[in-house]
Amino acid sequence: MALFSSQWASALVELPTLTFHHALLPLSIFSALHGIRVSMAYRQALEHAAEQSLRDGTGTRPARVPWGQALLSVLTMSLGGGFTASMLLGMPPSWLGSNITVPTYALSFVLVQYTFLYDVLKDMVPPAILNPILLIADGSLRALSIAKLGVDGSRMRFAADSHQGGAGGVSEPWFAMLLLGMIAGSGGGMWADLLKMKTHQWTLSTPTFVHSATYDMKAALLSALFYAASTSPQLHGLLRGGDAEYPLFKSGLLEPQDAKAMTILVMCTVLLGQNADIASYGSVPLSWISSLQSKAAVSKKNDDDDEYESIGLARVGQDDTAPHRPLRRRGRPAKVLAETALTAEEDGEDEEEESVKKSNQGRKRASSKKPVTPDPDTHSTRNSTRIRKPTRKDL
Repeated sequence: MALFSSQWASALVELPTLTFHHALLPLSIFSALHGIRVSMAYRQALEHAAEQSLRDGTGTRPARVPWGQALLSVLTMSLGGGFTASMLLGMPPSWLGSNITVPTYALSFVLVQYTFLYDVLKDMVPPAILNPILLIADGSLRALSIAKLGVDGSRMRFAADSHQGGAGGVSEPWFAMLLLGMIAGSGGGMWADLLKMKTHQWTLSTPTFVHSATYDMKAALLSALFYAASTSPQLHGLLRGGDAEYPLFKSGLLEPQDAKAMTILVMCTVLLGQNADIASYGSVPLSWISSLQSKAAVSKKNDDDDEYESIGLARVGQDDTAPHRPLRRRGRPAKVLAETALTAEEDGEDEEEESVKKSNQGRKRASSKKPVTPDPDTHSTRNSTRIRKPTRKDL
């Protein structure tokens, strides 16, 4: 069944093979964009690892590694899927016989690592424009690798092992098609996770995909399932129900060219969907983020101004049964009002403690001064020996 016209399907499938110039610069445009994406992700991972080691205090690490190690890491992450699928099928990888593929990725690596291209793309090009372009190039190349190498390569390799079914159909190696299709579309990331290639020191460790499948693995498996199902003669025969008009089904639901074009659309859509959840913050410049945050702060302050908080504070020195005057303030959040109330209560308690201390000190001083009681004998003797002044009568 033809879904697209032959011109549109052929144009979409041949789009990843476009070059800058056929004679002067015969390098693939999509391969260059894919290499730029992988190189940028690799450099960002190294910078993040260096910052993390500096924060942890484990020692300062450079933001870059030796160029040989970095180049091998980028090539492995870019071409590792096709290399692994080809080795499992017993075939040499296609990029090994090409004079364009490896030089294209090497040139992209040099431009990102040792020129100002990385800073220009990171600071001057908005992520909302850059990320979709790089993801479309990456998804198109992955989809073609899944279709041509993973699914069609498995059919060709295991064609001798297939046997005729009862309805004239051919048994297809579904396990090989799905497994090798997934590896062809996400094998580079699997090797990078297994060897920890995005760090300064490579170590063989337990990869994370053995615990849970990564997003790239799920996207590659979905694309492989779509292409295998849409081009499977066996599935086509089951859906037709053995119609007399179609005794033998030599083709699938879609033509191979149409199925490849649809697989490209499926893979690109899935990859763009992963980037959609971070588009609100991750794909806008920092100035836009700061303006959004300031607007959010202003709106929150206005909401706080519209609220009235009433907190009762007891007056210092008053009885507990006395009515409390409510504190009504506007334009201050509840947390600040609560802190003010606690501060006022603490000040009142401090004043009461100081007054109690002063009164206790005064009592101690008064008790320390003993009253002097006069001796009665001494007082009488003094009175008796005192000479009485003569009065007027005596004179």
